[in-house]
Amino acid sequence: MSSQSSPRRASRYDFQLPRGAPCLHAGLSKTCFDWTDSKQIIAPNDFAFAKVGNWGGKTPEGIEAGLKYHVIKTPINTLSIPKGDSIFAATTLDDPRFSNVTGGQQLILTKQPGGEVVLTSGFATRGTIVVEDIAFESGIVQVVDSVMRIPEPLDSTARNAYTDLTAFLGALSLTGIADDILAAKDVTVLAPRNAAFQQLAGVLHDTPVDDLKRILHYHIIPDAVLHSWELQNGSSLISAEKKKPMEITRLGNYIFANSAQLLQTDILLSNGLVQMLDNILSPDHADARPDVTATAQRPVITPSGATVTGTAAPVPFTSNLPCTSDCPETATFNDKAPTARPTSTFVPMPDSAPPSHSGLLGVGIGAGLVVGALFMGI
Repeated sequence: MSSQSSPRRASRYDFQLPRGAPCLHAGLSKTCFDWTDSKQIIAPNDFAFAKVGNWGGKTPEGIEAGLKYHVIKTPINTLSIPKGDSIFAATTLDDPRFSNVTGGQQLILTKQPGGEVVLTSGFATRGTIVVEDIAFESGIVQVVDSVMRIPEPLDSTARNAYTDLTAFLGALSLTGIADDILAAKDVTVLAPRNAAFQQLAGVLHDTPVDDLKRILHYHIIPDAVLHSWELQNGSSLISAEKKKPMEITRLGNYIFANSAQLLQTDILLSNGLVQMLDNILSPDHADARPDVTATAQRPVITPSGATVTGTAAPVPFTSNLPCTSDCPETATFNDKAPTARPTSTFVPMPDSAPPSHSGLLGVGIGAGLVVGALFMGI
């Protein structure tokens, strides 16, 4: 494989960095990293910083938090990751102003079939490791071609990155549940996509708010950040709706909560994860299980007569989104019926810069800035 598509290994470029000066200065703030235990630095190169653009509007606290999000607590050598697998790595970012996840906010490392390692952060921001496993006295440096983005709360994540969740967000806002979720620590959200709400737009429009609140609470798993690999076949999840359980079913590459399929997994939030569903769950149908012969699962809430709408209906609840005049939300349409496909756990390759070819000095000024900031202060 050519060097244009393969990350470089860095055994020839090993270097020593001092253990004794691990302080970061960002404006008036000062943060010291504890390098007693080994760490892993995710160092964006100059191409990555160029994509970010102007840093003038970044606050010292935000820069500090961003750099902490680029330090993984336990080093992970890329050779140790099996192809096709993902690792959820805890970072040193545990400032409650930016992260409300026990143990530190996470990055996802996924090894592609070709051997490249892709990192996924907030807003589905992805980067590829272009220089691997640079050893230093206190751990490992991985050079990447994108700056990782700190995961944000559910509202901004749905509005700006995963817009197929805007109906769910609007329904949460209508019922007053949104603020509770935003304030919670360690939460897993099972969020139906917009098409699920479009199919039931008529019946949901006529549903009393208290009943809608029950339905939405059933999609919230409190006090647990549940990754897709933790959703084992036959396991039960305890929801926020009076601790009403739901059951997980795994059929090959398909994952179901009751009878709703997980379409996209492990979307990072500032306080947990989102697992995206193809259909709306109901606490009144907790015994629903997937039909293994069906190409798509039927909604457990069945519309009839005048309430039948289908996926060509305007997306409901978007008028209830918390919004200002500078972020208008317009109704969107989905004229394609849902079809079954495996649960998405594979991270696609992002656009990336070609690997550099001139040794450690060629990895880019951006990597030097991050490493220098962590060890010498900025």
